[in-house]
Amino acid sequence: MHPVLIDVPPFIGALLVVALLISGIGYVIRTGKTWADKSITIAIGAALLWKFGFTAWQARGYEMSVFNFKLHTYGLMIALAFLVGMQLAAREARRVDTSPKRELDKFVLDLCFYILLVSMVGSRVYFIAVNWGDEYSKDPMKIFRIWEGGLVFYGGLISAIAFSVYYSKKHGHDFFMIADMLVPFVALGAMFGRLGCFAAGCCWGRGVDSDFLFGVQFPEGSLAHSSMTRNGLIGVDPHWTPHIHPVQLYDSFGELTIFMILMAVRMRKRFHGQIFLVFLFFYPLWRSIVETFRGDKERGVYDFGIAKLSVAQATSIGVATVAVIVLIALRKRFTAPVNPTTSAESPT
Repeated sequence: MHPVLIDVPPFIGALLVVALLISGIGYVIRTGKTWADKSITIAIGAALLWKFGFTAWQARGYEMSVFNFKLHTYGLMIALAFLVGMQLAAREARRVDTSPKRELDKFVLDLCFYILLVSMVGSRVYFIAVNWGDEYSKDPMKIFRIWEGGLVFYGGLISAIAFSVYYSKKHGHDFFMIADMLVPFVALGAMFGRLGCFAAGCCWGRGVDSDFLFGVQFPEGSLAHSSMTRNGLIGVDPHWTPHIHPVQLYDSFGELTIFMILMAVRMRKRFHGQIFLVFLFFYPLWRSIVETFRGDKERGVYDFGIAKLSVAQATSIGVATVAVIVLIALRKRFTAPVNPTTSAESPT
């Protein structure tokens, strides 16, 4: 559990910023990348300039504070998840694409860039909506303090799906075919993301006995410790949380298992959308199980009369139900196996 993986010395941090900006801009100019790739470089540069140029550089009498650069494990895992998933999805696009232009991988890379932006916004909006009355309505400025946590996977997933439907249709591609290429690596990326959650201490679990085999404690400074402190749940040792379920690791293991299931389904795929819909069934199922071990209140828990469910569990029921209905409908429409190298331009 290391929220901060590396605390970079000030001088080296400044050199890294300059080197990253120069190499990024030079790479874009040299390779003639698309405007989407250029936007990535501009966004990274703007973020770095804001971080280092305005927040870290402050006057303190005659002494100026220097660059303060920390590599957070959660951010590293999210970046790793996105980069690995994006490259594997592009590789899958090259395998599937048999059209004359063979440009499906470029389409997938551009789509991944937009998905990154849309899913980040969607996951944040979902979290704010769930916690508006108890938290954000009292202090609206917390909406912009994303470093305090507050991203929900379902919000990002739903917004990414909605945008992908629009973007695929706009460019003349079958959404279900594109989704089948991307979704296994969404599961793989989520595995890395949950490891980042464990390092940061967010999405923590219910309390367990101290002799429980998988029980863990989070140190002072972690998100779990901060949340428990606010809610008066810290025990006799103020430097550590009580023993709790490592639900982040449970979820990470489940995501890896789902990834392997999806790759197995890919080998026997019979119609476009099959892999995508299998994911939309298995992920909600596993998420609903894991939610029973969660202890954080930020996710929202509501009484639906017949049962008390978290927002994620209620969402899971809806997503899994829709997935089963669509899966049955598509299965009836398509009975012949689909050639895995079907042209990217051919409809479902």
